[in-house]
Amino acid sequence: MPELNKQMTIMVADDEDIVLSLVSDTLEDEGYRVLTAIDSYECLDTFDTEKIDILISDIRMPKMNGIELVKRAKEKQPDIAIIFMTGYANLNSAKEAITQGASDYILKPFDLDEMRAAVDKAATSVINNSQINNNDSQLEQLNDLNELLMVGDEVSQIQMSLKFAITHSKADHGSFLSWNSSRTKFRMITIINDKVTETELPTKELQSIIDNTDLSDFLLPKIIDSKTNNPLLQSGDNTNLNSLISPSWQTKETPMVMIRVNRTLSIYGIMMINAPIDSKTLNDSNLKFLSITAQQLALSLENIELLEESQSAYHELKELQDETIQLDKMATKGEMSAEIGHELNNFLGVVVGSMSLLEYQIEQKRYDNLDKYLHSMNDNINKIKKFTSNLMEYKPISGKTETIFFNKILTEVVDYLKPQKRYREVEILFEPCSELIPFKADILNIQQLLYNLFNNAADAMIQSPHKQIIVKTALCNNQETFIIYIKDNGEGISDENLVKAFTQKFTTKETGHGFGLLVCKKIIESHQGTLHIDSTVGEGTTISIEFPLELEATIQTLQLTT
Repeated sequence: MPELNKQMTIMVADDEDIVLSLVSDTLEDEGYRVLTAIDSYECLDTFDTEKIDILISDIRMPKMNGIELVKRAKEKQPDIAIIFMTGYANLNSAKEAITQGASDYILKPFDLDEMRAAVDKAATSVINNSQINNNDSQLEQLNDLNELLMVGDEVSQIQMSLKFAITHSKADHGSFLSWNSSRTKFRMITIINDKVTETELPTKELQSIIDNTDLSDFLLPKIIDSKTNNPLLQSGDNTNLNSLISPSWQTKETPMVMIRVNRTLSIYGIMMINAPIDSKTLNDSNLKFLSITAQQLALSLENIELLEESQSAYHELKELQDETIQLDKMATKGEMSAEIGHELNNFLGVVVGSMSLLEYQIEQKRYDNLDKYLHSMNDNINKIKKFTSNLMEYKPISGKTETIFFNKILTEVVDYLKPQKRYREVEILFEPCSELIPFKADILNIQQLLYNLFNNAADAMIQSPHKQIIVKTALCNNQETFIIYIKDNGEGISDENLVKAFTQKFTTKETGHGFGLLVCKKIIESHQGTLHIDSTVGEGTTISIEFPLELEATIQTLQLTT
């Protein structure tokens, strides 16, 4: 009989003293601790003060029968094993015994070997159930560890896992030789009696040791019986280095458990736990538990590396997006410069031509039409002044956000665009709402947004016989946002291109750089705006953008007007 069984407590309940004495003597000879009760109530009282592993009960007893006794006993201690005895066997009593989960059903008079066999069977059941409950407890502990690992940083995750492994192994000390997946950073984290120390290790030397060590030996927990058999130390010739990578708590004869902490192809280190002198006390279940702990730690360390890589990639992407905006600004400025030069050349061409004709008429002494040429020069010079004045209103300013009035900015942009060649055949109808629209924004970015959207609308109408852009602004019913609508009667956008337009580098122009719409989306999002597009091929496109009002400025404006 297994030694562990001898630690069990058995309760025997029967209304016959001779049966109690016989069963008690037999089981005590086997090494069990045996308690007895002459009736069910006495038996139940014992359950309040003692942990009972096996209950052996007669079915027919005065005051309360054995079936009822077992029901109440299980309410107090649900995990007890049950053996029923009876001298009055019948089908109903057997059925009741089975219902109550009896491990055996013994008929009186019984043979003592039969009793011993029944108790052996019940004891085995208790041990198995105890192991299952212990496994359930271990799973709960692992689940708790997993939840803690999900919220900690790298150092705290290693410390928690190491403490967890030490506690479960009933050890005092533990260390974790740790490195990142690229093997560019090494350190030793050690816990001795809850005191934590961390030591950075030299990279080049540690890389050499790890590269020359067969880490496949530690895929499963491995018990190293002494310091001299530590494979890590055998790979290094430097005494000082060996002292760094050997746990400080390990003496010459200290056995320890070593296990690799890895995830798929990445290895993050080796966990080392001091083992009891009698290593047999670390059974397969303990070692499996350590293996799962190491796997959980590896998963958490992998998640941290993936998070760091994601954050780095996001940072690079953000930098690229910012560069894209700057590139688009440069492209926009280049396009603006070309159009400005073109418009100025048109005006100056008229001035220069009129001046040449004026000089020619004076040389020919023809003075009747001089005022015609002077008027033409004066008219075009005034146009240049107006054109440059509009440019001054559109000059680049600081990128800092400030409260602006959206209708004013929109009016200035429209006035700037109207004289340009691209818009000479375009009718721009601006229908601003009557209310003021205060808006906290980067003016340069908003001007760039409007400029891009108007240019796209104008380009979409090149083939339209009558080109018209309708621009409207309106306050939303929630009094917290406003909307701008820009509608053209151009060629429209197909559903396929509509999906691409604001989500990737996209252009339908032969010379387009494809950044414009992406930058528009970026500017809208950076001002907490939302974009909506309605488009029908052959009929035109309506772009609507909803932006938040600057509520504080709105309240101040209302106070001033009242």
